[in-house]
Amino acid sequence: MDEFDRNILNLLQADNRLTQDAIAERVGLSASAVRRRIEKLRKDRVIIGDVSLVDPDRVGITVITSVRFEREDRDAYKRFEELMMAASEVSQCYMVSGDVEFVLIAHMRDLAHYEEWMASYLLDEPFIQRAHTNIVYKRVKYKTAVPVSK
Repeated sequence: MDEFDRNILNLLQADNRLTQDAIAERVGLSASAVRRRIEKLRKDRVIIGDVSLVDPDRVGITVITSVRFEREDRDAYKRFEELMMAASEVSQCYMVSGDVEFVLIAHMRDLAHYEEWMASYLLDEPFIQRAHTNIVYKRVKYKTAVPVSK
């Protein structure tokens, strides 16, 4: 990946509706060169999708939940990962180091929806020792762009 690719990625992360002509003008390449580079970035899975971002505050509440397991168990990890992949409410799930095994970010219609979701996905699993949830009341910073630099 060279500087042209990095510049293209930064521009696309800011606005993926930019035309190839507009990108070409900004990075100093031809539109066909930009097209080829974008195709290669997609083929190499550097670009993994093109989406419209929805303001989570406009559609419900956001919760951040830390999950601690009773004990470390490969089958439990696999089961939990499958549960989170199936949960449409979960937008992000991370296996982390430290005092908990997983941290997830989920979006719910309201608190009743969260309570129902918690009962369905977490409370009945015997390998989960504890789930600690924070309800987001103010979003201070929200960026989806990944810094792409030298």
